[in-house]
Amino acid sequence: MGKGSRGAMDARARGVPDTEKIELKGFQRTLAETLWLLLVLILVYLVIPGVEVEVLPIAAASAAFALMIIGFRYLNLFTPEARWKLVVETLAMTLLIAFVIWHAGAQQTGLVNLYLLPIVFAALTLGRSMTLAVVALIIAFYLYSSHALLGRAIFGFEMFGHVMLQLGPFVLVAYLASMLAADMNFSRRILRELSETDGMTAVANMRAFYIAFERELIRAQRERTGLTVMMIDADNLKQTNDRYGHEAGNRLIVGIVDSMHRVLRRSDLIARYGGDEFIVLLPNTGPQAAREAAERLRESIERMAIEVGGTPVRATVSIGYASYPDHAHDLQELIALADQAMYRSKKAGRNRVTRYGDGAYAEMGNAMA
Repeated sequence: MGKGSRGAMDARARGVPDTEKIELKGFQRTLAETLWLLLVLILVYLVIPGVEVEVLPIAAASAAFALMIIGFRYLNLFTPEARWKLVVETLAMTLLIAFVIWHAGAQQTGLVNLYLLPIVFAALTLGRSMTLAVVALIIAFYLYSSHALLGRAIFGFEMFGHVMLQLGPFVLVAYLASMLAADMNFSRRILRELSETDGMTAVANMRAFYIAFERELIRAQRERTGLTVMMIDADNLKQTNDRYGHEAGNRLIVGIVDSMHRVLRRSDLIARYGGDEFIVLLPNTGPQAAREAAERLRESIERMAIEVGGTPVRATVSIGYASYPDHAHDLQELIALADQAMYRSKKAGRNRVTRYGDGAYAEMGNAMA
């Protein structure tokens, strides 16, 4: 792969943010607008002519709620992106609606529909369990206010059936919204996997690699452990393509990936860097452990073969690696150093492992026969 295409790939990968953070920011923005809309609806209700409500308690509760929104959303008094904030604000929205309905007295019928706001938001963003919790809370509030208004008459069969009939649309909306959210989440998960996976080899692409590296680097810095980046390039794949065809070359690449999966740990992340070149992230791995893993991998690939027209076709790889914090402290530099070490392996005869900084190639494998 040329330097120009590598630089373009690096730039694209560096510019891709975490999709979960983007999604969470979108949820928070939508909830903030929903909360302000709720306050506007309550204030409009207070000024409607002919509606008798307890204005002072409702106004005080609304003001306290507005202060909470400002603190959570605009002053960043807590973590800017956190799912627990969505839970707290959804529950606070439900409590405010219940409080307003309670103090609206006999005029509560129209305001009951406000309960749809927390139900729909919880169903679309917080999952089925949280939605059920919100619905249960709303039913409890509704039954309590109905009992306060009607007394023991609510326990009569006809009256209780009437109350349940009024609550039915809330349960139905919660169910349908939850089903819709589940389908949307499934589609997003599939699309995310497709966007982060190499189509031919089913390993991660560079987009996913950069996201994983940032996460592992933070962990390594926090726990004061090492991590290693390994560059792997198939030797003489062009000759295989020229002699046996590109389909054979693709099968050989897939066989190399299969060897990686067999030898490397489940915690190690394999990504396709481009063409016949791969990059591997080895968390919690220093230079010595990385060398041992690289040698096992080189030997496994050397033993691997595919059948093409009854003829066994083999492959070898050249490997280079660099480690944090021994050689570099950021991904771009680690990749560059591992790439240099990999090219040293190629210049020294291929089918070798080289650690960055080993000018004497003391850590090479056996030369290709």
